[in-house]
Amino acid sequence: MHIALNVHVQVKDGTLVLTDGAGKTVTFSKEQTVQKKVSMITLGELCGLPKRQLAASFGFKTRKSYYDIRNAVLKGAPEDLLPKRTGPHTPSKRTKEIEVLIIRTRFETAGNMYEIAETLTQQGFSVSARVVGRVLADYGLSKKNAQHRAPFLPGSLPQRRSKSSMGPTSRGHASSPGMTSSTT
Repeated sequence: MHIALNVHVQVKDGTLVLTDGAGKTVTFSKEQTVQKKVSMITLGELCGLPKRQLAASFGFKTRKSYYDIRNAVLKGAPEDLLPKRTGPHTPSKRTKEIEVLIIRTRFETAGNMYEIAETLTQQGFSVSARVVGRVLADYGLSKKNAQHRAPFLPGSLPQRRSKSSMGPTSRGHASSPGMTSSTT
């Protein structure tokens, strides 16, 4: 049996639309990713289109995507065609308990993030210096923020500059009329 295919492939708002020469259309929604992949490989095997162009018309970015999907369709298991879960695959090490320990350790010692991480690791908690740094930064307790959070005690307030060390009070442009410059 000989079958001639003349199919126009479009992706509109994530929906795959196949249209033949007579105007009949078949649509596949975003949720039908398996059918979309199988249709792409079927067309790829039956026609001579460049694989990159074929992958792009089905909403995939690269030629490698086409060949990865082809391998899954022709040689893989059916579950290989299902979408993979994105995002972290392990639970976060940054729990409320760890945050409390980091903050408590910060106030009990004067250590930096590396010393705090080492202290907590010695206590049996698996925590990296980067996690410690993020927690301290989120709560405004990092060393670089230390001057902003330090309470001012009487006598420790910054001293004002004397008027002789201060420049002119006017902020006008130097070439404006009425401005004089003096050298000392």
